[in-house]
Amino acid sequence: MFRILALIRLLAPIHSLTLIVAGPIRSLALIVAGLALFIFPTVALADTTQVDAISNELMCQCGCTMVVTSCECSTAAQMREVIQTQLGEGKTKTDILQYFVGQYGEAVLSAPTKEGFNLTAWITPFVGILAGLGLVYLILRAWLHHRRQVVQEVLPRFQADLNVYNDRIERELELYS
Repeated sequence: MFRILALIRLLAPIHSLTLIVAGPIRSLALIVAGLALFIFPTVALADTTQVDAISNELMCQCGCTMVVTSCECSTAAQMREVIQTQLGEGKTKTDILQYFVGQYGEAVLSAPTKEGFNLTAWITPFVGILAGLGLVYLILRAWLHHRRQVVQEVLPRFQADLNVYNDRIERELELYS
């Protein structure tokens, strides 16, 4: 809101000039004022977006276990100010993240780095899922094999009983037909 008021104050002389000057100069002044309205909020939005993107990768150090973007404590506000300041100095996202790692250690990062021992934090869930799927496959295969074996053992006994009943049905059908 403050930026919009400042922009209006900046453009007020241009607006009064457009009332006095007619013709092409007035049109040019209106075009410049319109472009300024669209360019300046975009730059402010880009800065906010960059700050949010970087602060989303950092954990607040007040002890709340939230990312800096979500936390509303004074520590998170200070961290966002440092990010804004360093972005103003022209530092990159990697530089800013390294600054915070230097200050607080790797615990400040919301996700572990993908190198060294921390790589296991990225690989272990997938290995666990694959191992679980393999275990389910082996259990199902053993269960189905056992089921087939039971059917092959029991089927001959029931087949003999079934033959007795089939013969009886055939005899009764011959009697009554």
